[in-house]
Amino acid sequence: MATNVIMPRIGGTVVEGTIKKWLVQEGAHVKRYQPVLEVSSEKVTIEVPAPVDGVVLKIYHAAGECVPVGTPLALIGEADEGLTDET
Repeated sequence: MATNVIMPRIGGTVVEGTIKKWLVQEGAHVKRYQPVLEVSSEKVTIEVPAPVDGVVLKIYHAAGECVPVGTPLALIGEADEGLTDET
């Protein structure tokens, strides 16, 4: 089953973050805890890790986009797992 990479809360009152850069591309194999992108707020830049082992099936937002906390950023699953209209 595919798992979303979610925009984390960067600080106590921060409600959104900007995607600085993707460290992987769609189709890349990743390991759990491997950094997959960098996000930043006004004060800090952090690396967001993969929540599971798998393949990056879909990247939902491009570098430079400002995204609310809790928003799905990418989808990681099995290589043979097909995408549906819901993903």
